[in-house]
Amino acid sequence: MYAIGYLQCLKIPTGIKVKYSHYIQLAFLTLMLWSCSGIGFNSVDLIGKDRMANILYDIALAEAFVETYQLKDSALNKDSALQKEIDLVLKYHAVEPSRFSKSYQFYQQHPKDFKILIDTANERAIRNRENSYSRRKPNPS
Repeated sequence: MYAIGYLQCLKIPTGIKVKYSHYIQLAFLTLMLWSCSGIGFNSVDLIGKDRMANILYDIALAEAFVETYQLKDSALNKDSALQKEIDLVLKYHAVEPSRFSKSYQFYQQHPKDFKILIDTANERAIRNRENSYSRRKPNPS
């Protein structure tokens, strides 16, 4: 369709125009699909949404732990202490840091999926908080 008009602009003879228009349309369609495919992010390397949400939840807990308990020691550097805890979380989940980084970048570039991750992690936090309160017995003091 568009290829025929493009070929007319190039003043290609009619016989060649009809013969090659299908190839040009196929090439154009291939380029469109390739540009939307997310090249650079292999789906095998991508961490699934549920697992990624669990990892992000544990990283948030690790960050809270570092800020609450470990930073009371003024000799500790916040960034190095946090990185150490993140490494422990990734080791616990058996995820390589490079794979986590690629997955995190992918989800950041896809806001709808990233919102699902954050909402899932938030729901887990709310559920765990409610469960911990429901199991406690009030102090009769």
